[in-house]
Amino acid sequence: MAGKKKKFILGIDLGGTKILIGLFDRKFSLKKTVKLEMDGNRGERFFFNKLIDGIEEVLEETGSDLSDLVTIGVGCPGIIDIYKGIVKVSSNVSFFKNYSLAEKLKAKLKTPVFIENDANAGLFGEQQFGAARGYREVVGVFLGTGIGGALIINGHLYRGASGGAGEIGQTFLSLPSFSDFETSRQKVGALVGRNAIASEAGFLLLRQKCPHLLEEIGYNVKKIRSGALSRAIKAGDIALEELIRSRSRWLGVALANVVNILNPELILLGGGMMEAMGKIILPEVRREMEAYALKPLAKVVKIVPSKLKDNAVILGAAKMAHEVFKAAKK
Repeated sequence: MAGKKKKFILGIDLGGTKILIGLFDRKFSLKKTVKLEMDGNRGERFFFNKLIDGIEEVLEETGSDLSDLVTIGVGCPGIIDIYKGIVKVSSNVSFFKNYSLAEKLKAKLKTPVFIENDANAGLFGEQQFGAARGYREVVGVFLGTGIGGALIINGHLYRGASGGAGEIGQTFLSLPSFSDFETSRQKVGALVGRNAIASEAGFLLLRQKCPHLLEEIGYNVKKIRSGALSRAIKAGDIALEELIRSRSRWLGVALANVVNILNPELILLGGGMMEAMGKIILPEVRREMEAYALKPLAKVVKIVPSKLKDNAVILGAAKMAHEVFKAAKK
């Protein structure tokens, strides 16, 4: 009897506060997504129970099971050894330290698994299917819980010597101080990421500067997500809007440094904050980048929003996993 024809590929985005799981056919048409709340500090058992439940849900809702899967691609924050499937370190999941995520998932799911940095997966997705198609020199910046970055050089993802290239969130906007706490706060990700903005928005709440945000979430700072910020700004919270604009200008300065070093033809901005507030963020980033980058380099670079939005990572991870699977079969 002939073996069952496997027809689906799974893409997974392991975010700081959520897991997004997408089921694709072999032409990368999206069949179903499931989004789950996530807390990366609740331990290994909680993490795997949550992830497996989400995978089972997306399969059940499409009348499928694990035997229908060709392969699984995972976009994960942190520095990844793609060849061994190991997460060397990740800021979002506390137990991911030299962690064999691909091997553990493969053992549980009996399906080939490929792991990639989430920003790399997102930018690859945009290159294959979205706003970076046809470009060969690209910087991808993803504004989420923190700031993720990825590079395409000469048409190919550039991972660096050990898988950590493109980490713009870990670069500095001013000279580091001798205090570890102050040093970490001067990094781009700690100034511009959503966690940093939520912290500043919390101070505005206490000072009675954003009544519309207060009306929606009270004083629960954990509820300060991109959507809540966007709604409050649209309702008239001017102080919040200025906070977003000022942080966007700081990101523009950081990107001027990137432009001066790499001379890209395209900068792609993605992630949850861009999806919610891109019309505020993008013009400020562009203006500041143009002010501080070398003029001949600034003139050739375009800054564009993500086309795939929330699905960039799952689509890129699924496509990568499929390419690795096909190459292994040859």
